[in-house]
Amino acid sequence: MHDAHFEKLLRLIDIERDAERAENERKLEKLSVQAREALGKTITRLVIVREDFGVGGHPLWILSRPSAGEEYSPFQALNQGDLVTLSFPSPDVPRIRGTLYDVDQFEITVALDPRETLSFGSDGGASEIERPEGKCQLDVLGSEATYKRMKKALTAVQRAEKKDVAHLREVLMGAAPPSFEERPTLEFFNPRLNEYQREAVEKALSATEVALVHGPPGTGKTTVLVEIIRQAVMQGQRVLASAPSNIAVDNLLEKLLETGLKVVRMGHPARILDSLRHATLSAQVAEHAEQAYIRELDQQRERLIRQRHRAEDRGRGIGWDDRHQLQKEIQGLWQEARDIEYALGRQILAASDVVLVTHGGIAKPILKKSFDLLIMDEASQATEALSWVPITQTKKVIFAGDPLQLPPTIYSEEAKKQGLGITLMERLQTLLPPEGQTLLRIQYRMHETIMGFSSQQFYEGALEADESVRTHTAAELPGVASTPLTQEPLIFVDTAGSGYEESWNDLLESRENEGEAKLALYFYQQLREAGIPAKSMALLTPYVAQSRLLRHLANDPAVEIGSIDGFQGREKEAVILSLVRSNSTGEVGFLGDTRRMNVGMTRSRRLLIVLGDSGTLSRHPFYLKFIEYADAKNAHHSAWEWIS
Repeated sequence: MHDAHFEKLLRLIDIERDAERAENERKLEKLSVQAREALGKTITRLVIVREDFGVGGHPLWILSRPSAGEEYSPFQALNQGDLVTLSFPSPDVPRIRGTLYDVDQFEITVALDPRETLSFGSDGGASEIERPEGKCQLDVLGSEATYKRMKKALTAVQRAEKKDVAHLREVLMGAAPPSFEERPTLEFFNPRLNEYQREAVEKALSATEVALVHGPPGTGKTTVLVEIIRQAVMQGQRVLASAPSNIAVDNLLEKLLETGLKVVRMGHPARILDSLRHATLSAQVAEHAEQAYIRELDQQRERLIRQRHRAEDRGRGIGWDDRHQLQKEIQGLWQEARDIEYALGRQILAASDVVLVTHGGIAKPILKKSFDLLIMDEASQATEALSWVPITQTKKVIFAGDPLQLPPTIYSEEAKKQGLGITLMERLQTLLPPEGQTLLRIQYRMHETIMGFSSQQFYEGALEADESVRTHTAAELPGVASTPLTQEPLIFVDTAGSGYEESWNDLLESRENEGEAKLALYFYQQLREAGIPAKSMALLTPYVAQSRLLRHLANDPAVEIGSIDGFQGREKEAVILSLVRSNSTGEVGFLGDTRRMNVGMTRSRRLLIVLGDSGTLSRHPFYLKFIEYADAKNAHHSAWEWIS
């Protein structure tokens, strides 16, 4: 049975890979360099202004575009961790790959793989690539590495040469029943866990192969996972923690660093939050006592390179035999240093309690010995094919997530219809008995009015607001004035009849609404004047064109503006949500995926302002219910109250 299932998954991820590649190529090929710049896929006229070294000794190039009069920063659409290439006018300089290490309003920093700074000749020698001169172009790349890892993992699970993986496969496929030990009596590290959180920990520890933790918004899913990890480590287990995105891994890492456990974060430091880079494997290797000897080897290599350059600059040249020997020494020193670093990395990993990594970041077995427990966070955001990548490393897995929030991103409608959109966590919901699943119910984020609509529509009214957040408002924050806006938890601003109609952005192939964007920024400014700090607010929208329009109109890097899809797992004291759609036909497009709205409407702690056209939205049953909910809470207002 499982052979057919895995063969189907292999076929579907090939379809998905082709669809993603075709979509990227279509967008890039049809666009001019100027259009690609507008999309943030390309930056031209860049100059390398200086060099540096980052965490783990990664060479850094800092680039800037020295041109005045820019209406907005050309770097705003770039994201830390993007894979990029740099190309130069000279045909003698190859395209150089790197990772965006840092992005601000005026400069971008690209981290180069140390191997990128060496070119290896046919004779096996190595020489430095000097920093290129002149202006260059940066292009954001896609990557097929994750597809290769998924195929490798699916093939490995299908063959199941490891006994533990074979047994886990049979359970996860429903071919063998899951087993459970007696629920343990625990002394909890966190005494503040509520009854549902304690139940989730106990069920997770009593499961032999698999358990599910369902975590609706604000219910403390990460808190539960940290407790499970600490209990498992106390029992002598080694834990692998994984999630589909870097931000999800970092959220868990941040909490684990507070526990005192030996934690290692795998992955390129450029893709990890600045405040957490010290926990990366690269940083821990860089701080190891043996790093002094590695630096000595690198300095010796640099001296030999300079020696060769000086000889060539003086016109004396180097004979073939001497050059060959010198390049051999340079390469040998580099290889010895990297071998030591690799060995140190394995030592650090072997001594760790918890290793954290993205699903797609597991390029090969992290350690020869498998992990005792895999914590798979945001499991409802990963396709089944991707989920199998970390599963090949473990004996037991705990899935944590919420299938009623954002699903995996899938490019191919064909693959989605054939089942690629069904996650492994969703499939296990129907397979596992109640003793293997827990729904967290008490949420610690939202005012009960903000929570109420989501609880009714998605969780059968099961959510409860903890007393600490049940009635809190923005007006109660330190330094915030009590105003008609800050006193209320929920405000639906109805733009019907205001003339704020949506428009189609051909370049971005997305929708925008300029009137609504300006109104959103008006509310933002009102809240700032009331005393709410910029860092405590966010402007969210489902549409990339609206997000970009908001950035352009705000022209202020302090304003956090983002898509709903990029905000799952995060929260702010106040959120302004722009729904954009306003048309005479009542079309809501992909707003019809109500899971996206479940995320958007539950990011706020104290104040949620939703902007939308009731005439358009009310033709969809979900939004009609939201408008009725706002009416019942006296939260339905006309935009005319604020339009002068």
